[in-house]
Amino acid sequence: MSATKHKVLEVLSEAYPLDLSITEVAKRAKISKPTASTWLKVLEAEGKIILSRRVGKAKFYRIKKE
Repeated sequence: MSATKHKVLEVLSEAYPLDLSITEVAKRAKISKPTASTWLKVLEAEGKIILSRRVGKAKFYRIKKE
């Protein structure tokens, strides 16, 4: 697993049960917004996280707990 991908997953795990916007994930993981967005899409496709809600153009993601 890529270090950046792991960091994004870690950030969402620490925030659980709250969801985070792409901007918040980028800030907490200390990465750019486009990079955060890319990894969030990958993790969502893998079924590890879910797109929990949209507020305007902002997307909020949350870790998927079984």
